[in-house]
Amino acid sequence: MNDLESIKLKIKTITENYKDDFTGGWITGGGPIPADILFVGEAPGKTEIEKQQPFVGMAGKTFEKYLNLIGVSRKDIRITNACSFRPIKKKISSSGKVSISNRPPKESELALFKEVLDDEISLVNPKIIVTLGNIPLKRLTSFKTIGQCHGQLYFNVELAKHVFPMYHPSSLTYNRSDEFLKIYEDDWQKLKQALRI
Repeated sequence: MNDLESIKLKIKTITENYKDDFTGGWITGGGPIPADILFVGEAPGKTEIEKQQPFVGMAGKTFEKYLNLIGVSRKDIRITNACSFRPIKKKISSSGKVSISNRPPKESELALFKEVLDDEISLVNPKIIVTLGNIPLKRLTSFKTIGQCHGQLYFNVELAKHVFPMYHPSSLTYNRSDEFLKIYEDDWQKLKQALRI
């Protein structure tokens, strides 16, 4: 049974049985099935868990802006994550107040969702998979960093799919240089070209 309900059930089961570190809820991918383009992010954050949709936080707004810029509508694409639960860290202040923040998913956590992501890729059957950031990049290619390969089309033999690595939209928040903005915008234009495959 390789359908959306079985994928959802797998995610729920993995999350409920995971005891190695803190997590803060889970989501499934969003968008049509099948779809020509599948975007794969890292993991959901607070806003994504609250709204039960991928890429709806600050990075999601940036993402949607550039998507529209190349003439692609969000309703026509599928978006998912390499890790389906929200990895969190908890800090307790001296006054006893607990603060919660996101943390990157560990390799062991990504491994938990390997089959889930593979099932979703199979179900969506995209012409192109776009990885957003280093974490999905390492999961779906042999590259170690996005700097080595962003904006170029690769073929994943195991999945028999084209993969297009891009910087994560949140990288614009951390790197505000004009040079990086140009690289980021150029990659979107390259994606527009790659979509013609």
